[in-house]
Amino acid sequence: MSSNPHYAHHKKKKLPASGTPDLFWTSYGSVITILLAFFIIFQVNFTEEKKKEFIEEFKKSVRRSNITFGMGGILPGWNAGSVEGIHKMKYIYPDRKNEAPESGDKGIDLFDKEEEQIPAAVVIEFNENDATLSIDGKQSLNTLINLVGGRPCSLVIEGHARKNFVPSREYATCWKLSLARAEAVAKYLRDKGNISSKRLITIGYGNNKPLMKDMRSDYYNDRVSIIISIVK
Repeated sequence: MSSNPHYAHHKKKKLPASGTPDLFWTSYGSVITILLAFFIIFQVNFTEEKKKEFIEEFKKSVRRSNITFGMGGILPGWNAGSVEGIHKMKYIYPDRKNEAPESGDKGIDLFDKEEEQIPAAVVIEFNENDATLSIDGKQSLNTLINLVGGRPCSLVIEGHARKNFVPSREYATCWKLSLARAEAVAKYLRDKGNISSKRLITIGYGNNKPLMKDMRSDYYNDRVSIIISIVK
């Protein structure tokens, strides 16, 4: 089986001439495997003081073992001020600062600009051999929509499958399943969040990038991860 992932993207972007996109796309910024916790840490355009404050709040949550599990959202241990600060973050192109705001998604052509990826991970879990979004998954995406909806950032949506993949009538290969999961997430973001297709890139990695290599925890590999990219 080829190690190259299948792609379904809405705006072409040059990739390396050979090899998998592992060298191009940065994977999760931080994943606490012991707690199997998935979280978002923002360290972009923050002062050193703000960075230290957020990291401290994260450490407190870790000590309480109270990190959001499988829900790419705000850490429950963060105080109201930290949460409010995240929601007030604005990512604006320098040449667009004086433009009048518009309603709905602008569909900004982000890929003509240089981007920087937030060291963050939003993880959506799926049942085995299934690409249907769960209620928890939709709640995670709603949190993401509220966080990035109107801001000019793009989302890299990576689909994955368990290492011990068993073909089914609907999904003959793990590549097809992983891409279907990524597309299901992208469709929800478009339909529910009014996020333009121009801001979304979907990738199917099959079982080529497992989060957990222990077969007893293989079900954690049935997932979609989302990377947030913003303009530098």
